[in-house]
Amino acid sequence: MTPLLTGLGLAGAAGLNAWAVLLLFQGLVRLLPQEFPGPTAGFLGSPFVFQLSVVLFLLEFVVKKIPLVDRFWELGQTLLRPAVGALLAMAAFTSPSLPVRIATGLAGAAATLAIHLAMSTTRMTSTAATRGFAQFALSLAEDALAVAFAALTFFVPWFAPLFLGAALFLLLTHRQRVWRAVQVLFFRLQHPRRPEA
Repeated sequence: MTPLLTGLGLAGAAGLNAWAVLLLFQGLVRLLPQEFPGPTAGFLGSPFVFQLSVVLFLLEFVVKKIPLVDRFWELGQTLLRPAVGALLAMAAFTSPSLPVRIATGLAGAAATLAIHLAMSTTRMTSTAATRGFAQFALSLAEDALAVAFAALTFFVPWFAPLFLGAALFLLLTHRQRVWRAVQVLFFRLQHPRRPEA
């Protein structure tokens, strides 16, 4: 049960910043390889994934601090972050059963997507309310929280249900706002505002 909670916690933290969590995971794999057996952990700990993670982390560090540009980045991350979350969950919780591995990956992707949607909604609301002035501070806070949550769920796996439960509660109690924010994001990307005459 502990490896599953660790995997879901890492996946949830990836919803805030997948690349920072992936870099932390690679450090954990190098320091404690016995905690992460299996081919998925080996793949995530490979030099190629490390180099890719560094590039994407640096790119995200810059892009997320630019109002409006960060919306396009967040849209792309809606697909990438759940994929990373699925891999992190499968790397932490290994099983010889293919159905169990698939279920673990899907659970990890769902945890990542839930945190990602909650964060994206908050970011859109804060950008509109502060006209982008709080963007830099919010982005730094998200990066720090991603690493802190990932480290905490590794060393205290029972923190993962609390973390994910709080995110689920937030999504359920603010579901209309979340849905509206997702619609606004996709509508504006598909139908850019026409210049006024």
